Amino acid sequence: MRMAVIGAGGVGGYYGARWLAAGNPVTFVARGGHLEQLREQGLRVEHPEFHYRHRVDATDLAALCAGDPAEFDLLVLAVKSAATRDVAATLHDWFQRYGRRVPVLSMQNGVDNEGELAAVLGQDAVIGGLALRVGTHVEAPGRITATGAGQVVTGPWPNREEAVAGPATDILPTFVQTANAAGTPVIETSDIRRELWRKLVINNGLNPISALTGWDSRRLTRNPEMVVTIRRLMHEAAAAARADRVTLDGADVDEMFQLIHDLDPIKTSMLVDREHGRPMELDAICGAVMARLRQLGEDAPATELLAGLLRNGIWSTEPDRDDA
Repeated sequence: MRMAVIGAGGVGGYYGARWLAAGNPVTFVARGGHLEQLREQGLRVEHPEFHYRHRVDATDLAALCAGDPAEFDLLVLAVKSAATRDVAATLHDWFQRYGRRVPVLSMQNGVDNEGELAAVLGQDAVIGGLALRVGTHVEAPGRITATGAGQVVTGPWPNREEAVAGPATDILPTFVQTANAAGTPVIETSDIRRELWRKLVINNGLNPISALTGWDSRRLTRNPEMVVTIRRLMHEAAAAARADRVTLDGADVDEMFQLIHDLDPIKTSMLVDREHGRPMELDAICGAVMARLRQLGEDAPATELLAGLLRNGIWSTEPDRDDA
């Protein structure tokens, strides 16, 4: 299966390497020093059960879109959510020039990416997805570390009942088979929008408080005082899902909390972005919760407080420890 991974950071680089190692042609789309290192020295991925260190086909988005989209069966989008609209517009122009659309699988944080892609590229060209039970980081340009099972949850957007037949539904069975064979186990769902909200329950519960404190997931989920706030943040996200006609209850919150509690300790993506001076995905995570609850005429006090502190650069400078 011929794929391009647009956004070959932690998530894109890890999954792309697994698929490439299994014999699938993969083009890695990146930028800056990371792209330069991929071109000159190749990609290095370290995972407890998977090690990869080889040269790869790496390019930037402009160069990718200078070729024929017919060279690819699937585009995997793993950029930060703030870049989704710009990437979608670029892909739309690319497809228009060649009169051919390639299905796009989103593997991003947040619940708005698939809708934004569908509005520009057509709902029938979009596959919903998310990475589950995996922690990935770009430790240095060209070097990625990863832990966890590295599952992929995917399904037609927005769910099987409302999906429109087209390129996305045509390629989805092939992708599932390919990803499973490559050691990235796939969980197929009939309601990917619901699964994206369940993932947002995790992200809203853990990301902002992790970025604020500098603590990893294990230290946070084993501290009774922090757990109270984490659960409050998770419940606010679960309540916000109702604005998208998704019903999540206390059992969903309990399940999502147990999932992060049982994981090996990881730094959240928001904490890593803060440490590297990069913009955090506050709008995609906290912003989505606050906006949906406002739409419902409700408040999100815990989410609003943490998001406000992070937007104003108020956080702990204490280094994380492994003794808790």
